[in-house]
Amino acid sequence: MRLLVWFALVVAAVTSLPAAEPAVPAKIDFDRLDCRWTFGNHEPISMYRRIGRQSTGGIEGGALWLEDWHHWFDSEDCPRLMEDLGLNMLHCRFYKGMGWKYESQDFPNVKRFVENCHKHNVRALAYVQFCTLYYEIMSDEIPDLADWAGVDRYGHKLTWGSAYYRWSPCINAPGFEPYLKKVIKIALEEGGFDGIMFDNCGVSPCYCDRCTALFREHLAKVPDSETRFGIPTVAHVLPPVHSGYGEIQDPVCQEWIRFRTERMTALYRRLYLHAKACKPAAIVSGNVANIRRANMADSTGLIPTDLADYFDIFVSQSGNAPGVVDGCVVNRVREIKLAGAVGTPILALCDSDAGGAPEDQTKGEALALVEDAVFGGIPTDRTVLKADREMVSPRRLAVHRAMLKQFNKTVDAGREGLAAPSYEPVRLLYSRESIMFSEQSHRAVLSAEEILLQNHVPCGLLPCSADISLVIPDGIEVLLVCDQRCLSDSQLDALAEFAKKGGRLIVTGQSGQYDELYRQRRENPLVKALKGCENTIRRDQADKATIRGSGWTIKVAATKESGRRLMADLDAVWSPRVRIQAPPSVLAEVRQDGTAVYVHLVNYARDPVGPGTRIELAKREFQSADCTFAAPMEGRAPAPIAAKEAEKVYVLDLPGFADYAVVRIPN
Repeated sequence: MRLLVWFALVVAAVTSLPAAEPAVPAKIDFDRLDCRWTFGNHEPISMYRRIGRQSTGGIEGGALWLEDWHHWFDSEDCPRLMEDLGLNMLHCRFYKGMGWKYESQDFPNVKRFVENCHKHNVRALAYVQFCTLYYEIMSDEIPDLADWAGVDRYGHKLTWGSAYYRWSPCINAPGFEPYLKKVIKIALEEGGFDGIMFDNCGVSPCYCDRCTALFREHLAKVPDSETRFGIPTVAHVLPPVHSGYGEIQDPVCQEWIRFRTERMTALYRRLYLHAKACKPAAIVSGNVANIRRANMADSTGLIPTDLADYFDIFVSQSGNAPGVVDGCVVNRVREIKLAGAVGTPILALCDSDAGGAPEDQTKGEALALVEDAVFGGIPTDRTVLKADREMVSPRRLAVHRAMLKQFNKTVDAGREGLAAPSYEPVRLLYSRESIMFSEQSHRAVLSAEEILLQNHVPCGLLPCSADISLVIPDGIEVLLVCDQRCLSDSQLDALAEFAKKGGRLIVTGQSGQYDELYRQRRENPLVKALKGCENTIRRDQADKATIRGSGWTIKVAATKESGRRLMADLDAVWSPRVRIQAPPSVLAEVRQDGTAVYVHLVNYARDPVGPGTRIELAKREFQSADCTFAAPMEGRAPAPIAAKEAEKVYVLDLPGFADYAVVRIPN
């Protein structure tokens, strides 16, 4: 009897424990080099009619031929053309935020399009709008829709930019999440889709009573709140209003950002698990916009490094169409590098939602394809299917057909060098809290990164968070800590340990002066900890480049003068195995596998690169220099290139090339 009572008590105790969160499933196995992403007509006709003006795909919302184009796109002719061009993946219209009662009328057409895609080996992801409630339509289905809408600081409904007819949601509204889960289930279980693409994943701060109450609950859980906030109770705190970026040291502002980002991350975790429960093989992607833009956490509630486990693919939409603009090398390398650092494939869109980028300022779609393949993105050509009065432009089609054919040849012939792991011996510490709370930290990373890119130093990012132990991988030869102002004690200990074991460390600016909550320390622990460490440099001045844009489009101009000090520091502590000398408008990606090192060179300037680009190979690392040079987009196959032998290096002087060249160097 006692045993039964004991057993009953144990069962009761166990069942009363909070349920363990379900494990996050492994990400899909996705080979980016096999993918050719394209435009999938992801907007319903009603969206175009309501907006009236030119919108997605460069289509006039009031165009009289809009219905004809939609019918053509839904027909089998369109996926057949995609297959003929070698295009095999897209996201297409499913749910725009107008309410399923209304949008389900188009569902038979959408399902037919998905079936046609599958007939022609094209995978289709369901477009699911996250950040819009079309209240003029949806209110008929959801009478209390106004309670789902976010509220600004003045009590007005939040809208999607200037689109007054599109409310933005309060993600904490009780009905919002279940409704999204309902449409996800329909897409994956009834629509035949291969996955989901959430659009506009971020939301502006909501100041409704519900969010205010939840925020106070969050504050009440902060340990020793009076010491933290300087007030005896948080019961009357209102959500703060913070405009711009700057240096966020107000503790309530900091917690407001943490509160919102934590709830957003938790929501996307639940949506990811729900999608996988509906269809385990589903691809879950989301448009988080430019993942390297300034003030992302505060303005949208998104922290990409926190979200990496809950998206199979990041969609990073930006204005970073490759080219030289205002003296800056505009590129998507930064976005791709961050996604790579957190192990998430990235669709880095820069085509103005398939409407095309300004051709007078960029080098067009061919360079964007090359940039994707070389640096680690998903190759994309959406503008080939840009809407046209003739359904698809014959002229554009002819140009893109030839371009895609040559690009596919380039990838097929060079797959070994494009698929090899990136060689990133130099890393920049990318501190979650520093980027979240300090504009100076964000700008310091952009500046140092630009200096490294323009000096062709193989580099990458090392993301870190104050609540996770900092582990510095063995392959890092030099670690740069550039004015990262919000570092924890344990992070500083890890940096000091790295240096004491012989790691090369360059620390600049106010790194170490403040803790992870941006509170000034009595003294900088790194000063004492790094004293006497060889191959370590610490200086109070951070490197600063001219930053002309850090939002939708990132524009950074780093001159030789602005980068001279950092490059001198690098030379003082490190002797690279591969040194590249090329014009600043050429960016390099170095990859290596067990057989070879591959130096990829991408030219962002309109003018071709003349002879004179040079690669130096350290003799200590290479037994010979039997190398080949190719410019595959120009049809120039790999050919031997002679190496000159100097005292400590082999020297390769490269011929000129137009847009892209690759040098293969045997290990």
